Amino acid sequence: MRTLVAFSTLFLFATITVVAQETSPTTLSGYVVDQMCAKGVSKKTNVMEQAAAHTRDCALMEHCAASGFGIFTEGKYYRFNEKGSATAKELLEKSKRTKGMYFKAVGQLVDGTLNVASLAEASPEKKVEKAGQKD
Repeated sequence: MRTLVAFSTLFLFATITVVAQETSPTTLSGYVVDQMCAKGVSKKTNVMEQAAAHTRDCALMEHCAASGFGIFTEGKYYRFNEKGSATAKELLEKSKRTKGMYFKAVGQLVDGTLNVASLAEASPEKKVEKAGQKD
């Protein structure tokens, strides 16, 4: 009987932990790239540089935009859900930037897909150089 109670308690704790992780909001800042081009960018050694170089015109090409959008952050790509992709397309169409489409996305991360609650253009964080050091 103790084993059953211990197992049930452990199962309940694990379930609560998983539910809490799925419902807590996630904020990702990085470069928005269409899913079609993201496949190629992901294979590069300098992923974030390649994501920053991706152009708005490419992302808005019919076949690229139709693939959906996502965000590269810290070298990893997170796909947007359908709502997030539609929002990304609208914002890209309005943007004055031609490349380096840096955004801040907030939503729930579920199985590598961000269910976007909000998406907005942002400025990339500048690296701070220490005195006497260069990157």
